Amino acid sequence: MSKIIVTKRRFFNMKNCFFLFFLFTITILHFSCKKTEITPAYLLINVDDININVSNFNKEHETDYDKETLDIIKQQNFKDVLVSLNGRELGYWQLPCKIPLLPNYSNINHVRIVPCVRIPNTTLTTVPYYFLSPFEKPLSIEKEGEYRFSNIEFEYVKSISFPVLETFSQTTIFKPRDSSLYVTPMEIFIENGKSMGRIALKDSLAYFDVISPYFELFGKGIRQYWEMNYKCENGEIYTYIDFQNPIAILPQQDMIILPATNNAWKKIYIDITDVVSWACGSGDKINIRLGIRGVRHSNDTHANFYFENIKLISMYAPY
Repeated sequence: MSKIIVTKRRFFNMKNCFFLFFLFTITILHFSCKKTEITPAYLLINVDDININVSNFNKEHETDYDKETLDIIKQQNFKDVLVSLNGRELGYWQLPCKIPLLPNYSNINHVRIVPCVRIPNTTLTTVPYYFLSPFEKPLSIEKEGEYRFSNIEFEYVKSISFPVLETFSQTTIFKPRDSSLYVTPMEIFIENGKSMGRIALKDSLAYFDVISPYFELFGKGIRQYWEMNYKCENGEIYTYIDFQNPIAILPQQDMIILPATNNAWKKIYIDITDVVSWACGSGDKINIRLGIRGVRHSNDTHANFYFENIKLISMYAPY
């Protein structure tokens, strides 16, 4: 009987020791985790923080643009940014944004910001805007809190060019595609001191089709965007590319349909990189024209179509 009692006592002692050891371990881990817990800092970015520097553009790109044209070149509509901290991507963020950071509080942190645009070719996709160099700058973060840069300034990469740069200052390069069929011209219209192109559909005019002159583009290893500000009411716009002497494809390639904007200005970025490369075939270059068609929704109401800052921007694309 005594042997049984001793065995039970030993069992209970071992059980108590195990329980105390378990409690001690949990306590140590709890306080250890609290000591190493990191509270994030935050990086704030607003739309107004972003700027494009074109002060040295003419010198670096061997151009002779006047101030009005340079002001047009710097006009963009970035809704998103891609942010990295110390080489680690933190993802795409819609502006304005408040980005949580886990910085190194004992050393300098390196922030990298890439402007992004939304490409609607197939689905609305957010992609980096490679025509501008990323903004990179060290940021000293000493404690938790909110941080921001006073000026996030981008510059165009050196390899870019503007094969088309329509400012509508006095006239326009866009003419009716066929004067016998499409008689509605694009006229110069000034509103609030801004010069723009306008096409008015009224009376028996139900549609228009205007097009640029031919210009030459390289098609291999080149990234190319067609950019345009537009607004329209009671109608929609069809954009297309017209090819001169295409190889094994149709002379025209439809791009994006732009619905009515309820008289509000919108900006569109159309990626024509693959289309131009495909049209070139085995060649290096091809001549293209930018075409814009429009149709009025109702015969009982006039439709006005407005255009600003039509650009085709091109760059060497190693990636």
